[in-house]
Amino acid sequence: MNATVGFLGYGRMAQAISEGLDKNGLVPYKRQMASDVARGLLEKLKEKRGFIAARDNRQLAEKCPIVVLAVKPHQVRGLLSEVGERVTKEQLVISIAAGVTLQTLAGGLPPDTPLVRVIPNLPALVGKGVTLLAAAPSAGKDDVDNARKIFSAVGDVVDLPEGMFNEGTAVSGSGPAYFFLVMEGMIRGAARLGLSWDTARRLVVRTCLGAAYAADSRPELSLAELRDQVTSPGGTTAEGLLALEEGRIAALFHEALKRASEKGKNLA
Repeated sequence: MNATVGFLGYGRMAQAISEGLDKNGLVPYKRQMASDVARGLLEKLKEKRGFIAARDNRQLAEKCPIVVLAVKPHQVRGLLSEVGERVTKEQLVISIAAGVTLQTLAGGLPPDTPLVRVIPNLPALVGKGVTLLAAAPSAGKDDVDNARKIFSAVGDVVDLPEGMFNEGTAVSGSGPAYFFLVMEGMIRGAARLGLSWDTARRLVVRTCLGAAYAADSRPELSLAELRDQVTSPGGTTAEGLLALEEGRIAALFHEALKRASEKGKNLA
């Protein structure tokens, strides 16, 4: 990619995406521009990273062929009213604001502006994220490809119809919190068995990483088949799984995803 990428808002997620683009050599810092209301922090990061600090939002909107809207959802309408007239339909606008639809975004920009909406999740902060992606009809193939390249710099990208974003976000957006809760429960349980907290944490986190890697690297096997490889009839794992099944763990996860999805719809 030869285009300059601009970040309207340079908070934690924008910083992670920016860093990923530079590390992967896709868009080095010298071809990145950023603006943010926290001017002092922006200047410090500029000195450290070497990107261009825009004078203001309008300048960034005028200068960058690719513009990433990285402000909080409640700030989007105000931002669009500020920069909307500076954007042209030759630019690509990508929004990471949760709950702000493509239709809402299009209403604050010139007609036919190429638009892509994405929802990255928290692990994107460490380059292991999953990003949901949906494009407006105004976005061409090259626009979508560029958006996909940008967010591939911080993990995996999954194309999903915007109408399924609430369901997708219930899994990838909220999912890390569920896994953290499960890991926390396992650590507490291990500590009650007598393991030190540090040892329990290390065992649980590394086992979780290993299990995820095994599932990801063996797509030809179902999760049930992988589970069977660990579970001997009448053994220790079978006894532990029985306790989880008695607690209706699968039904609880279904209910959690359902509630998260419905909450997303209500908030939207």
